[in-house]
Order: sequence, then structure tokens, then C-alpha cells
Amino acid sequence: MSRSDLSIDEVRKNQSTSREPPRKCGALDIVISRKMFAGVEGPLTVLRDISLTVQPGEFVCIVGGSGCGKTTFLRILAGLETEYEGCVRLDEQQIAGPDLNRGVVFQEHRLLPWLTVRDNVAFGLSRASSPERSGKVQHYLDLVGLRSFEREYPDRLSGGMSQRVAIARALAGCPEVLLLDEPFASLDALTRIRMQEELLRIWQAEQTTVVLVTHDIEEAVYLADRIVVMSPQPGTIRNLLPVDLPRPRERTSTEFSGIRRAVLDELLAHTVV
Repeated sequence: MSRSDLSIDEVRKNQSTSREPPRKCGALDIVISRKMFAGVEGPLTVLRDISLTVQPGEFVCIVGGSGCGKTTFLRILAGLETEYEGCVRLDEQQIAGPDLNRGVVFQEHRLLPWLTVRDNVAFGLSRASSPERSGKVQHYLDLVGLRSFEREYPDRLSGGMSQRVAIARALAGCPEVLLLDEPFASLDALTRIRMQEELLRIWQAEQTTVVLVTHDIEEAVYLADRIVVMSPQPGTIRNLLPVDLPRPRERTSTEFSGIRRAVLDELLAHTVV
């Protein structure tokens, strides 16, 4: 029987038997007392008084209006911003810079156009042995459903497919935490919904801690275990809302709508006019 003859359930079963044991790491302890940037009229405080703990394997969404510091928050977790007052620890180790233990997916896929899909996924695995690198690339291309496109170049892919490659690339380093900065913002509504479902499937399979930044309240309610609601100028955590709904979630249910309304009320209450 060829691989193409296998059912989706059989493929997923085969993937689950070859995976490593579920991760028990990925705990984030976040304290950002103050993050500032130089402004025209002097120092500008972007983030202030942020304290948050993310449990291993948890899915957390950060929502807030433009200018509330969501992306800066995520860049600090990624180790791309290191000049701030406070301390961020991953599994009790201070984050001092970028590392493979944190995978990052940006709003744009940022694939290297001169590399094939397979080589893009393998890009950060130069230190791995050839068999290990090949095995990881195959596993994550299978996971995002793009094994048959491994020899294609990015310009041959749709927007959704490109983001799936970006997610596979971020996961190939076996990160403890996956950080996503509005990864579906540029996609059409239907593709966005499909990618949300795809991301949930990957998260459930890999059991990686996920922190996702989004403007989309419905997206946050659909994906998250908890929603961090931020207010702007300077950015701070106004509320932390649990999403106690079973998965898969029904977007039109009364319970779903109630949580969406609660998040919207929080955002509107702190909107600067």
C-alpha cells in the first residue's frame, strides 16, 4: 500500500507512534516592569507592569488594539528585544536572546524564495545529522500536510500553504514554545478559519506551549485556553480571561458569543479616543 492510499486517520496514527514522548516543558514566567523606546519628545513607555505565567502546553492568545505593545511583548518572549526592565524565564532559565527552544511565526511567512519547501523547513537544522534532519523535515511536512509539495518553491504556494511551511519550519527545531504574531492576518476569511483549525490540530499533536498575538477576538476565543487582554499607552494586562469551552468549539454557540462579548467589552472599556 502506498502512502497516498492511507486514510488520514492511519497517517495520524503512524505519526503519533513515531513521535517522542509528550513534552513536559515550556513554562513561561514573565515579568516586564517597563519597556521603553526612544521617542521624538523623549523616552516612550511601550509596556509596563506585566506579570504572567504560562503553563506547559497551554495555548494563550494576546489581544489588544493597535499600539498596545503586543508585538513588542512577543519579541521579548522570542529574545529579539532584550533591553527592558524585568525578567522572562523559560523553564526557570532566563531568556537572553533567540534560541531554538522558541519557534517564531511572523505575520509574513518570510520563506526564503531561493529554497524549496523542504529546504526552508530544514533551514535551522544545520547542526543536526543528515538522518535526523531528514526525519524532522519529513515529520513536520507530514504534520502540516505538505509532503507532496516539498520540492516546490515558495512562489508556487498559496498564502495559507506558505504559512503552514512557516509553522513547520518553526516546529522543526522542536521548540518548547511556539510564538505567533498575527500569522493569519493577510489570509481571506475562509482560509483563515481553516488555518485556525490546522493550528489547533498541530498544537494538540505536538503539545507545545503556544502564545499567539491577534487583533481577531473570535480567533482568540476559538483557539485559546486563556486570553490576555491588553490596554494601550503604555501596554499593560487589563484582564486575563479563561475560555472554559470544550473543543472543537462552536462559533455560533451562546457560550462562545458570551466570551467574545466579554473580551470586546474589556477592549472597549480601555479604548483611547
